[in-house]
Amino acid sequence: MRINPITCNARCCAIALTSLFAGCGDFISGVLLVISPLRTLPLMGAPGVKEPALIQFIGVFVACVGASYFLGLLSWMRTGSQSRLRVIWEMTILFRIAAGGFVAWQIGDGHFAWAWASVPATDFTWALVQMSFLRLGFFESEL
Repeated sequence: MRINPITCNARCCAIALTSLFAGCGDFISGVLLVISPLRTLPLMGAPGVKEPALIQFIGVFVACVGASYFLGLLSWMRTGSQSRLRVIWEMTILFRIAAGGFVAWQIGDGHFAWAWASVPATDFTWALVQMSFLRLGFFESEL
């Protein structure tokens, strides 16, 4: 079934809204890190850096992760199939656990300031939400 705001059931809406919120958060954060890393980091509560180009590179990756949700949603809207969006969720779970785990490890080792804790908190939260929806069978049948 194609996404239709009028006939969308609770599972359909949960998948669409989760994808939109997770995707927007990453996409906007990533774009801001590329455009203005020295202004964006303080908004995240993170300390400034000496080499903004490295943060901009990370921003490109973060923005692409966010954009991947949009591609999955567009595919669902055009074809009526959730299969691409499901694969994107499965891959972003991996990315989020890896990135969040790395940042948490660096905080624990004292290499990153505690202000960076918002990164693993956000990544682990979205990974948990996505894993829960997958486990509950939200993608098992075309909605």
